[in-house]
Amino acid sequence: MLNSLAALPTFTWLPKANAQASPIQDALNQRVKVQGVGYQAFELDVAKGLALAGAGKVPPVDQSGLFEIGSITKTFTALLLADASLRGELRLDDTLEPVLDLPLRDKSGQPLRWIDLATHRSGLPRLPANLLPRRGDDPYADYGWADMQIFLRSWQPARAREERYEYSNLGYGLLGQALALRSGKPFEALLAERVLRPLKLDGMVLAPPPGTLLAQGHDAAGKPVAPWRFQPAMAGAGALLGSASDLAAYARAALGQTPGKPLAEAFALCLRRHADGAAPINPIGLAWNLAPLNGRTVFNHDGGTGGFSSSLWLDPQRGRAAGVLANAMVPVSDLALHLLDPSVPPKDFASTQQAALTLPPEQLAPLAGLYALNSNFKLRITARGERLFAQASGQGEFELFANAPRQFFARVTPLEIVFDGEAGSAAPALTLRQNGGSMRFAREP
Repeated sequence: MLNSLAALPTFTWLPKANAQASPIQDALNQRVKVQGVGYQAFELDVAKGLALAGAGKVPPVDQSGLFEIGSITKTFTALLLADASLRGELRLDDTLEPVLDLPLRDKSGQPLRWIDLATHRSGLPRLPANLLPRRGDDPYADYGWADMQIFLRSWQPARAREERYEYSNLGYGLLGQALALRSGKPFEALLAERVLRPLKLDGMVLAPPPGTLLAQGHDAAGKPVAPWRFQPAMAGAGALLGSASDLAAYARAALGQTPGKPLAEAFALCLRRHADGAAPINPIGLAWNLAPLNGRTVFNHDGGTGGFSSSLWLDPQRGRAAGVLANAMVPVSDLALHLLDPSVPPKDFASTQQAALTLPPEQLAPLAGLYALNSNFKLRITARGERLFAQASGQGEFELFANAPRQFFARVTPLEIVFDGEAGSAAPALTLRQNGGSMRFAREP
């Protein structure tokens, strides 16, 4: 499928003089007026070339300013796995125990395999219970392989492998760590040797060297935040940095349109359906989510850190790809999908901004605290004067807005949080409602 597309012409860089008149530029200009701080985006068509655009407070698209691409990193880690499989170094259904030198089994006693990690069907939780960051705004900076080993040795699996899809940052961190252990090389060196250099993605890095131009990240309210750092043990889950032009070059290779077609077979293996995903219409490849769109199958992965958001879409049948990077924790997947296929309109955030109440500090302060869903997933609520913020385990902080004294909503993603108790008193628990479901969090002492 990927190799049947027409050869891609030379990249056509968006002329600055015409940037304001282009659809991609107009889409970014409209979005930055109502949400976010800055954006970079690309639109790739194998028949027409590449368009790049930027808006707001971000490095210019013709400079190599880097964004945190978050969980899009997982597709690179999966590509590394696929390449190792095609080289005959491992099989996707091989067990991990010999590589890790520790027991790693599901509830029924079956050993976990590479494919289980790569498709989020290992039963491992989203985050390890012993991820206890010194700084909440940099959650992965101190979590290394020794910490992960401690967790894995004490882990009590709740389900059998393949039983269900459960998105796991831990699983992809472990996947990258296991690939590094198997090769005898650090994950950063292995990824550079096998993926980044063959694809000529020299601008993408896991740990930027001193002097690198970095985009400043922001939370959902536009407040500057610190960058996220990763130890090698979790790097495969979300550590890569890059620009829109880097992401476009990656997408070009995924469509089989890079000269020489480097890693074309590995991309094809990643983009195959391998298991059921989060929903019946969204099976999963190796990291990539599959989705129906106007009679075609498209592929997607999004990313997010405390100060950045990203979305990448591929449409191999039409020879198109699109991606959006934002230097704030705001929704971008709808915008990237619109750039991929203009028949899908982006969300109208200007008309859907929900009005909010302003509550006095004495009503918000008692809500602050740590609330636990379970030992692996907690929600920290912080009050700052007349503003309230939430931060889930291993995720960035976002602001909550009141529509009642004990009822709040988020603008960064559709969710509602309702606190127990009376206004002005400490809340013993909260309920988080999202996507038709609800989760109950109990306040910790």
